[in-house]
Amino acid sequence: MKIKLRHTSFSKALIYTSKAINTKPNIPILANVLLETTKDSIRLAATNLDMGINIWLPGTTEVTGKTTVNGKYISDFVSAINSENVELSLEDNNLIVKTSRSNASFAVMSAAEFPVLPKLIGEPIFKIDRKEFIESMDKVLFSCSTDLSAGRIQQSGVLFDISSENVDKISFIGLDGFRLSKRESKVTDLSKNITKEEVIVPARYLSELSKILSDYSDVDELEVFLSESGSQIIFKFDDIEFSIRLLEGPYPDYRRIMPDSSSFTFEVKKSDFEDAIKVVNSFAKGNLGNRTLFDFDIENSKVTLTSTVAEVGEGKTEFLISSADGESDLNTAFTLRYLGDLVNHIKGQDIVFESKGPLAASVYKDKSDPHFVHLIMPMRRDT
Repeated sequence: MKIKLRHTSFSKALIYTSKAINTKPNIPILANVLLETTKDSIRLAATNLDMGINIWLPGTTEVTGKTTVNGKYISDFVSAINSENVELSLEDNNLIVKTSRSNASFAVMSAAEFPVLPKLIGEPIFKIDRKEFIESMDKVLFSCSTDLSAGRIQQSGVLFDISSENVDKISFIGLDGFRLSKRESKVTDLSKNITKEEVIVPARYLSELSKILSDYSDVDELEVFLSESGSQIIFKFDDIEFSIRLLEGPYPDYRRIMPDSSSFTFEVKKSDFEDAIKVVNSFAKGNLGNRTLFDFDIENSKVTLTSTVAEVGEGKTEFLISSADGESDLNTAFTLRYLGDLVNHIKGQDIVFESKGPLAASVYKDKSDPHFVHLIMPMRRDT
């Protein structure tokens, strides 16, 4: 095995593959990255058995072959060196990494021990614009649960609600039992032979995928496949294949909790809402569950946020609203952290609020994005 590569491309590829490597894996080979050369390229691959990455890079090959090497150490070394090109060669069971000024020798493990990553078979189940996918992930990932315990692990994933009946769109849903985000996205080439109309994809790996996609500004779209077994989803863009093992269901019936009407509505400037949250945040952090009273005064078109900490004091602020409508005032309470998370992920300047009542899930919408809706369950209040 011997190949010459562009240093910057190789370094970036190692950084990406390192995202699929556990620092202390139970199986030693999972600490390694696979290097496989062909006549004019090299494939880098890494996996933790739940997430896998394949990356192909062009190169000048003298000898083909494959091996595996510790992903962390080779990534750290290659990132530190400064050179236009880098040469890799396999000599006496060691991988030699060489530039004009630096070189390193890494012990290798047989490529035969490396797990097989899923292969692309057939046509994609859909294609989606890169920016659209990143935007959708930004607006649903933060709502997913971080609880990986049995019975709740499904909520740590994003539901891809796919239906061949919808010609050009799918829905992405994230929830944790207290809040829910849903965003519809336009897609192309939606397959009419989908074997699964709902798949649950772990949020933490989708987050890594979104970060990588953000670096590929020249990529227009990504293709999405299901593996032959139906147990993994594969995203293909440029010369990268990113695979994720799906979570097994069932996923909560999110449709059942989506409100079909509202009794209270108003609009608020994002900046005003954000400032109010900051004012009462120090008090809310001292409360169990960040509980903050939320009082909608329809006559004066304003909302007052109040948070009290026993034996410390009280923080209160108000902000003006517009398009206020309702049968009466609305007095409820929310976890302030959830309100803050919502505001941080809204891109537009105006937020729409809707609710059926003090104990009903409240709906928040980004006025600039009609495809996005966010629900937050209220908290009970004593006063």
